[in-house]
Amino acid sequence: MYFTSISSRLLLYDVNSWDLKKSYCCYEGILRDLTWSDDSKYMLQVNSKGVVEILSPTDNDIRTLQHIPLKDTWSASFHRDGHRNIAIGTRSGNVVIWDTKSKNIIKTFPTPSQQSSVNFVSYNAKNTSLAASMLNGDVIIYGLVSNIPVLTVKLPSSRSISAMKFHHESRSLLGLATDEGHVIMRDITTNKDKAYFQNVHGSPVSDIAYSLINRDVMLSTGYDKVMHVYDVRVQNVVSTLKTSYALTSLAINVENQVAFGTKNGVVLVYDLRDLTNPVKVIKGHEEEVHRVAFQPIRKKIESTDISLREDNETTNLSTHKINSPARGRTSDMFLITDSPPRNTDISAQAGDAKADSFLVMMGLDKSHECNEDGDNSEQFEQKKSDKLELRYLQLDPDSNLSKVSTPLNSRTTENLGFPSPIITNGSSENRQLSTADVSNVKPSNSNQGLIMDSQAADDLKDFIKITLADIADDNRNYFLHIMMALTKQKLYLEKKITTMSEQIQNLVNHQNALVETNRKLALEIDQLKSKQSY
Repeated sequence: MYFTSISSRLLLYDVNSWDLKKSYCCYEGILRDLTWSDDSKYMLQVNSKGVVEILSPTDNDIRTLQHIPLKDTWSASFHRDGHRNIAIGTRSGNVVIWDTKSKNIIKTFPTPSQQSSVNFVSYNAKNTSLAASMLNGDVIIYGLVSNIPVLTVKLPSSRSISAMKFHHESRSLLGLATDEGHVIMRDITTNKDKAYFQNVHGSPVSDIAYSLINRDVMLSTGYDKVMHVYDVRVQNVVSTLKTSYALTSLAINVENQVAFGTKNGVVLVYDLRDLTNPVKVIKGHEEEVHRVAFQPIRKKIESTDISLREDNETTNLSTHKINSPARGRTSDMFLITDSPPRNTDISAQAGDAKADSFLVMMGLDKSHECNEDGDNSEQFEQKKSDKLELRYLQLDPDSNLSKVSTPLNSRTTENLGFPSPIITNGSSENRQLSTADVSNVKPSNSNQGLIMDSQAADDLKDFIKITLADIADDNRNYFLHIMMALTKQKLYLEKKITTMSEQIQNLVNHQNALVETNRKLALEIDQLKSKQSY
């Protein structure tokens, strides 16, 4: 497992020995952000020039796999449970999704009316929402299904968000921190605070993180040299650590090791179970440590995911066309064209096909299945059953073979070139064979077996076609009945709702009439009392 910290350089450490594995520096200035993909394979780096890089850590080396050629990039985040889709925020307030395989923008979200720099972007745990924190203090929640803004989070106590991150397990919990020292857990489903820690820090909050062991534990660091541990469930600060450095960033791993970046370039590593003394003090930077991050535990990757390293070594992805993913069908019963096609080769006497109508497509119009003599549906079903019976007879080896019309010259025998023992060169002598001679002539067992096998195969194909056509008809009828039942139920419920609305309106009118009558009675009583007083 690796540990990374960024300042003007990117340093890669081995967590087991805390030995420096690699120092990576390609740009001037302090790097803005660094995050790991959830599959622990790649790193995403954002530098001060607005360039996003995808990096791959190897033994004693860091390789650049891809540059994202977008201008004014200011923040970026990997998609949860993978590394293909990357959310990117720009200084002009735009939020896009970048596909690392096709190397193109596959999704662009609407720009807010008040354009402001996107400081942070974060996917939620189920990849259904994307949060973008703006410089003006607004946090816009985009729906990844509808691709539109579904919520704008505004904090009444602050107009400056210093840290923002979705919870790694709960898809609706969003952690926020402000320059005023507040730490908030907001539920985006109800747009209400689940936990609010006001003025918990005496200076701007620099970073927040969630425990990977206990989902109710959250941590925060600030420029006031303090780290707090919170229990979100009971909304209480359970532990506090005071250091000698202004803390700029925070990271935690599954071993309960907590790392802090500082303004002095020092990295402090503590064990959360014992905050008395640091486990490790790393002095590898000369400037402010802007971000620290632990490599996540390697997760199982689905077969559909890609490897950026392999793809970078073998081929250029930009030359390939990427097919858009198939949309999930909302209801199979409305997709008539996805049903198996009707078999039009049931009868050899079929004439010109009629134009398909809606009932024909749904399998309800049996008129086109009647023969030219005007047979009704019962006669058609009888003929179909007779044909099925004939198929079973032909396929049954124990049935009476005299009922089956087997041709003497089949295609199989012609191809194999077996001569007929009866038909000869056509001479008069050969044509005058007695019935006794003919009766003595018997075809070979192999020839008879080939004839029966060929006939059985053809009969089996026809039987399968008829069976599939019947199954398709039954399925279409079944789905149509479901649609009709749902439509009737919908109409019934709408009628009931209308009736209840009318009843409620009548009750309201009746209640208003009673109130008016009561008011008049009270007025009359007051008048009577005044008359009695005189």
